[in-house]
Amino acid sequence: MKEDFWQLTLVTNKGNTSTAPYLEFIEICVKAGITCVQLREKSLPHEELFHFGDALKHLLDSYNVPLIVNDDIDLCIKLGALGVHLGQSDTAITKARSALGANTIIGLSVNTIEQIRNSLTQPVDYIGVGAIFPTNNKPDIERVWGLSGLNQASLISSCPIVAIGGIDESNAFSVINSGADGIAAIGAFHDSKDPLLTTKNLIKTIKEANNDR
Repeated sequence: MKEDFWQLTLVTNKGNTSTAPYLEFIEICVKAGITCVQLREKSLPHEELFHFGDALKHLLDSYNVPLIVNDDIDLCIKLGALGVHLGQSDTAITKARSALGANTIIGLSVNTIEQIRNSLTQPVDYIGVGAIFPTNNKPDIERVWGLSGLNQASLISSCPIVAIGGIDESNAFSVINSGADGIAAIGAFHDSKDPLLTTKNLIKTIKEANNDR
């Protein structure tokens, strides 16, 4: 496992953007310090998703930045990705672990305290807690945790927590300070006028907040 890969994750949102300029955007963020990329493209046809994922994996490999695939175990295997991120309604964790083996990272999204407690007995490597704040990038949010909810989650979980949902430069310090081990974001990168500076600011803030804990 790449140590602390979960610190700052860029979640993709390519959509209809052409692959070449989108990969240029990813490379800017990689050079600025992101520690992981999650491939999450709900609307891309499977073949197009594979070709984009393959190009993304080759780019990330050149910088030694790991790739996590959202939901799709088969795609994770085909791409040789570091791991997969699963939701509560996706493939069962035990089945995923059996298919992927011991060395592949498995992350699990949790929406309730009960789901965090259930994760304690499952072979997961980290949990995704969100949304921390309201966000427009995921219309089917089940819960807004807030900082107090995140802190409560951190007291229960034995796995690293990756927080997601409405996190940007203005609130990243408080998110880490409230118990998250890392941050994943879509809008913070994609909506930024200067993704290089945004990424640098976020990774600096995360490190400062971790030192403050």
